[in-house]
Amino acid sequence: MFERLVDLLEKIFVFLLPFTVVHPYQRCVKIRLGTFKKVLEPGFHWILPFNIDEVPGLNVMLKTHRIPGLATTTKDGKQVGFDAVVSYRISDVQKALLEIDDVHDAIIDACAGVVGTALADNTWDELIHGTAVDGLTKSCRARGWRYGVEILSVQLTGLALVRTVRLTGIPASSYLFGHNQ
Repeated sequence: MFERLVDLLEKIFVFLLPFTVVHPYQRCVKIRLGTFKKVLEPGFHWILPFNIDEVPGLNVMLKTHRIPGLATTTKDGKQVGFDAVVSYRISDVQKALLEIDDVHDAIIDACAGVVGTALADNTWDELIHGTAVDGLTKSCRARGWRYGVEILSVQLTGLALVRTVRLTGIPASSYLFGHNQ
């Protein structure tokens, strides 16, 4: 019972608080009555209480995201599988918070197709000797800016020849759950 009272008092206090503090690793946006007002940099900022001003924020520190299970066919007809490791940081918090739903989905969109297409334009020998991955970061970075994300590096891990099997005409439940139809 006492914990519920403390929770209620905390919510009332936060609801009435006329200021916010943005930490050094964050960037926030001030939204007043549903309208974007400005980006808040680290430090102390006055806000209007009663949820008139909302202050959502994002961590802008360097992050790494793994995109697993990618595959493509090289120029010389080899089927390869790989994972991509993307290092990035938020460069435009307004775009990242207000124009996209999920930063991780944006990273996948910015990189997965670009990486697969770039690798498909090379031979297996070029892939294993590393000459094909030089332009990956630049290509992904160009796409990432539209989401407010600065892509710092793209690396490939687990690059290997694979054999792919594509099942068509079979209900997904048959091969996923072992059901016979």
